Amino acid sequence: SALALLFTMLIILDISSHWCQMYSTTSLQQHHKSADGNNGRFFLVRWYYLSYPFFGYCCVGAEFTYVALYILARVNALGGYGILKTFVEYFLVASIPACAVKQVVNISQLCSSCYAVAEHDAKQKNK
Repeated sequence: SALALLFTMLIILDISSHWCQMYSTTSLQQHHKSADGNNGRFFLVRWYYLSYPFFGYCCVGAEFTYVALYILARVNALGGYGILKTFVEYFLVASIPACAVKQVVNISQLCSSCYAVAEHDAKQKNK
């Protein structure tokens, strides 16, 4: 289904952006969450790793969004359970923005880390 493909792509984006972030910073002998490791990265990526409340909101909100959507799909398939369905819908209102921001961070992280790897490789080659 289209939703399964969407969720698969979001998981691939999350894993690949994090892997590239880790690779790009460890190649410079730095931690992927450190200020030095994120120096020169897109501002949203720097903020994501330096502000633990923002980091937590994005990560937890994204995971809660996936769980809530799964529950909502099951509730709808079983004919809906009034109060549970309403609760999950309200919960989604709070968690979907976090999930959306997390995807923007993932894209920014992927682009900035790939750029950092290319920049590092170019410097090494031009020595």
